[in-house]
Amino acid sequence: MTTTEQTVPTEQKYYNPLIVRLEALEVKDKTPEGYYRQIKNNLYVGVKAEYLVARDFWSAKNNLKPQEFNELVQQLDFSGSTQQKYLSIGSDIRLMRLYTSGKLPMKWTTQYLLTKLSDEQFSTVEKNLDPETTAKKISEIAELPSKKKEQITNDLLKLFELELVKPEIDTISTFEKIVEKIKSALKNIPQIKLRDEYEVSGQTRSRVETVKEKLTAYFNKLEQEKTKEQAQKLKEMKKTAKEQSKSILKSSQRTIEATA
Repeated sequence: MTTTEQTVPTEQKYYNPLIVRLEALEVKDKTPEGYYRQIKNNLYVGVKAEYLVARDFWSAKNNLKPQEFNELVQQLDFSGSTQQKYLSIGSDIRLMRLYTSGKLPMKWTTQYLLTKLSDEQFSTVEKNLDPETTAKKISEIAELPSKKKEQITNDLLKLFELELVKPEIDTISTFEKIVEKIKSALKNIPQIKLRDEYEVSGQTRSRVETVKEKLTAYFNKLEQEKTKEQAQKLKEMKKTAKEQSKSILKSSQRTIEATA
């Protein structure tokens, strides 16, 4: 057996799942194993960092006022799908145990799958879990029924999110035309299904109608700001004109007094 065959690690043998700090110095052990260890360590620190982002984002959702949380989302520039991802993972306190014990899965999709397990299933899986455990393996250990697997898969397959560039949409009519173009472009692709309806507070709503409501509120806000700005400019113009009139009057009085 060669030296290489003797020293090639198993998947986890040469990296530390308990690591929480980046290794920033250049790799000292310039062997395949040495590079593997440091690269894998830093990759796993990134995984843990993203979990902490999810945990803190969930905490913000529960501790900030709705307006404050919305402002935070805007500052972070998180898309809707990113928010859902972080909230689903950050809300499950069981994942913190995996974080501290070095068992947190490398892939966020696998972490998401864990959030869908019952406590009994989670306990069974946790005993056999390490960072490299695949979603397939977890499903087998947890003995997930086919219907549950399909539901989770469908959740994970919601890959894309459309983002509207508001300055490019100046009317509701423009938005409606864009929606029709999207539907027309995708209707001939059988693998893609457009779902306009969603549940909120037990009620079924239309995503398109919800966006139209938000756009209407946005346009109204712009109009109000425009009106306010015009009123402010008019006020400043009147003030300037008044000050100029006073200045001219005083100048005229000084001229008259000097002539007298």
